[in-house]
Amino acid sequence: MNGRQCVACGRPLEGRALKFCADEECASRRKRGLHLMRTYGLTIEQFDQIVDFQGGLCPITGRELFPENGKQLVHIDHDHSSGIVRGVVTAYANTRLIGRLRSWQTAQNRADYLRDPPATRALGGPVVAPGRPKKKRTKRKKR
Repeated sequence: MNGRQCVACGRPLEGRALKFCADEECASRRKRGLHLMRTYGLTIEQFDQIVDFQGGLCPITGRELFPENGKQLVHIDHDHSSGIVRGVVTAYANTRLIGRLRSWQTAQNRADYLRDPPATRALGGPVVAPGRPKKKRTKRKKR
């Protein structure tokens, strides 16, 4: 026995394996680690450290990153121009909320607009829109 152990599960390594055994779960973790390193320059431990620092929640939406009831798709958010990793977010936050922003100033402008709308300031107070009048329901014709 050579004394080497799988870094994921702790089982002894066989043959030419250096870090991970041939178990399917360990192989999946190995592939994930290779992807993280090649794409973002992160180790699995650094990824886990970011998730722990965020309390397991998306910093944008506040949703759990890995809920018990199902598999949540998580994305590593990074600045495409500089490559700096910003955090781990839900797929929705990354593609729909952050993905369309090109700068933090745009995000700040949107937040300021929602917090203090110009119409309220211009008119001296809020004006509530009455909404559309309700349509009268018509019965469907029988065929």
